[in-house]
Amino acid sequence: MKIEDVIKEKPHLQSPLELYEKIKTLTDQCKKEKERVKLDSDTELIDIVLKNFSFVFQIPYESISFLKDEILKSGKNPVKEPASLWSLQIQSEELSREEIDRMLFILSKPFFVFLRKEGEKASFMDTGKCPICGTDSSLSMIVENNERLIICPLCEHGGTFFRICCPYCFNKNSTRIEILLDEEEIRAELCLECNTYIKSFREEQYIKYKDPFLIDIISLPLDIVVQKRGYIRRSSNIIGLRIIDQ
Repeated sequence: MKIEDVIKEKPHLQSPLELYEKIKTLTDQCKKEKERVKLDSDTELIDIVLKNFSFVFQIPYESISFLKDEILKSGKNPVKEPASLWSLQIQSEELSREEIDRMLFILSKPFFVFLRKEGEKASFMDTGKCPICGTDSSLSMIVENNERLIICPLCEHGGTFFRICCPYCFNKNSTRIEILLDEEEIRAELCLECNTYIKSFREEQYIKYKDPFLIDIISLPLDIVVQKRGYIRRSSNIIGLRIIDQ
């Protein structure tokens, strides 16, 4: 289902859906360019991400080119540690701290995806965290045979996990995990032991939307309801939201 069609169905989610569309476009373009061009250094990959960010978000490259200098000056390498971008200390008279943090999160997204190798099958069984980038779990899909795949919202790796289990505290007692459904039967699984929740959906929803991260965005109202009840989402969604305000 195209994002523009989803917006028509759910106009109250227009802003996050449009942002997701841009982040998806940015990531796809960076992946294609990385595969097409022979790169001699990590610095060239940083250039690719910044130039595509400039194009997708229609920001003059001159306005963000200083970020390359800031990254190199910091001594951190986002190609190997994408989350290092989040701690860059950038001062701006034009942007608020929240806007800077959102920009750095979006810039980190292609670097997270670059960490993942196509066809990699590592599971989430050992730690409940993404085995590729270490991100806490917050989204899963129930597939055939009632098996569960957790999907990382940052590097986009998908791997198996226990069908009934909190990925944060490993509570496997089904009487201590509550289920909350929205109108499309997207679920929030609430752990009564550690107050963590993880969202899950079935293949029927995937067949409709063809995109697990889109499903995560359209169920933002479910996040709001669950968080008002005191439950915690342990990792951000694909547009950088973890704590969702009404």
